[in-house]
Amino acid sequence: MYKYLELFWAFVKPGIFGFGGGQATIPLIREEVVNNYGWLTEEQFADYLIMGNVLPGPIATKMSIIIGYDLYGYLGAFIAFMGMILPSTLAILILFNVFLEYKDTAFVQGMQAAAKPVVVVLIAGVALSMARTSFLKNIDFNTANTWIIFGLFIGSLALVLLNEFIPTFNVHPALLIVVALLIGGFFIK
Repeated sequence: MYKYLELFWAFVKPGIFGFGGGQATIPLIREEVVNNYGWLTEEQFADYLIMGNVLPGPIATKMSIIIGYDLYGYLGAFIAFMGMILPSTLAILILFNVFLEYKDTAFVQGMQAAAKPVVVVLIAGVALSMARTSFLKNIDFNTANTWIIFGLFIGSLALVLLNEFIPTFNVHPALLIVVALLIGGFFIK
C-alpha cells in the first residue's frame, strides 16, 4: 500500500507545481521519478518522454500513466494519473474565480511575468538532459545512424526556427514526429 501512496505523492507534487502547462511539468516529474525515488534512469525517462510525445493527449498525464503502468500495472497507471490531475482539477475549480477577480492587479501580472522565464529554463533543462542521454551519448561519427540522427536534429531545429521566425512558414510539429518515426524505422538499424 505504501508504494501506491509514494506513487500518488510523486505525481501530486508535479501536479501542484507544474505551472505553464504539460511541458513545464516534465522537469518536475523527472525530479520525482529519476532523482527522488530512483524508479527510472535518465535513459528510461527520455525513452518514455519520447513515447509520450508521439501519443495523442497532454504530455504530463501521458507520462503519469506510462510511468505508473511501468511501475505497478493498471492500478499504478490509475494512481499516478489521479495524482497528476487531482491538484490541477481542484485548483481550477477553486482558484479560477479568484484569478478572474484579481487577474488585472499588478501582483498577479507580476507573478505571471516572473514564472514565464523560469518555465522556459526548466523546459530547456529537460531538453538538454534528453539530448545528452538519448542521442548525444556514445556519438560515433563513423556510423550512418549517427549522421541520420544528427541530420534529424539539425533539420528539426531548422524547421522549428523557421516556424518561429517566419510567420508564413508553418510546419506542424506532428509532421516532424511522423517523419522522424518513418526515417528511424526505415533507415536506423
